[in-house]
Amino acid sequence: MKRLALLMVAASAAVLLTAPPALADGAHHCFFGDLTAQDADGYDFAANGCDGTGYGDVVVTVLGGTAAGVHRCRYVFPWNGTLGAYGCAPA
Repeated sequence: MKRLALLMVAASAAVLLTAPPALADGAHHCFFGDLTAQDADGYDFAANGCDGTGYGDVVVTVLGGTAAGVHRCRYVFPWNGTLGAYGCAPA
């Protein structure tokens, strides 16, 4: 029985050690966005014409406006095609 338990632990460790590196939890694409604030934790922006998935550690692509570009944000709040993005940095 001890051998079976040891084998199961070794198999679990092997799976964890071969796991791929962490990726963003989601992605959003937006048509237009404007920067709203900046501080030591990054910058925030509001965007519209958005679709995508995820709430935390997401990549957001904005096509136009002062927030145009690709961003990695700590968290976002999507709502009916709009998006509030917080704690962002260039991706």
